[in-house]
Amino acid sequence: MKKLELILIAGALVGLLMALFDIALHSLFVSLFFMALALLYFYLGFALFNGIRFHNIFKADSYKGLGIWRIALAIGAGIAISDLTVGFMFKILDYPMARVLLTFGMVLNAIMILLAIIRNTKEKDRFNRNIILRCAVFIIIGTVFMLLPEQLFLAT
Repeated sequence: MKKLELILIAGALVGLLMALFDIALHSLFVSLFFMALALLYFYLGFALFNGIRFHNIFKADSYKGLGIWRIALAIGAGIAISDLTVGFMFKILDYPMARVLLTFGMVLNAIMILLAIIRNTKEKDRFNRNIILRCAVFIIIGTVFMLLPEQLFLAT
């Protein structure tokens, strides 16, 4: 699933560049790749962040030793990052409610960072550091998108 995530991120960046240069069909690329990325994080974020391979998602052995906190934190981070991803798409396509989605996503990501920091003080784990880093990167990108002018991606 890491490869799928990287492919979708690359496609989303291509869509972003297409929107910046006002290339035809940019809205199709942006919608397709950002929504696919958001759905990956929303529905499969718990497996992606825990390093569970796609074909092992429905096997009970894959979840042994993870613990409820780790799974809950992965689910929360997936939902928070998914919300921000949809907010990015809304901002690029100049849809209404983009600012609300970005704000809500950044607040959720901040909560996930706080929970991961609390868990990291109790048990030093690479998983917690990865959640902190990933959510922090998405908060930074969200802040950049919040500071962008409203009509940046529209054709002039």
